[in-house]
Amino acid sequence: MQNLRAARQGGWSFFSLIALVALGVLFFIIGMAMYPGYYEAFAVRKAVNSLEEEITIGQMGKPAIWGLLEKRFDMSGLYTPTPQRDDLTVQYDKRTGKKVIAVEYDYSAPLFYNISVVMHFKHEIQVEGS
Repeated sequence: MQNLRAARQGGWSFFSLIALVALGVLFFIIGMAMYPGYYEAFAVRKAVNSLEEEITIGQMGKPAIWGLLEKRFDMSGLYTPTPQRDDLTVQYDKRTGKKVIAVEYDYSAPLFYNISVVMHFKHEIQVEGS
């Protein structure tokens, strides 16, 4: 009797297979909605990290740094990037003697009806400066 019961429980049922496929489709849809945000974040990180190559970046103010970032966004193909001028912070750390340049922003992508995915990104560098 026990061998007969074990033989019946040897595989996937139709409903468990459908549930697995539905879960896979759900994760695929969420991944597709999040992809543009991560693609943009990669381009923003590349633009922020390229500021380290500027020799005079440590003496520049916030408007000049934002101008450099906008040029780099255009070169990367981000004509309407999510980060805005207000998302840029430039602070001087007296303890280390370095200037911290950071871009911190949120990216929102709609999924279904009123459900959205919100991603938070922060890219920062430290440069010598005053």
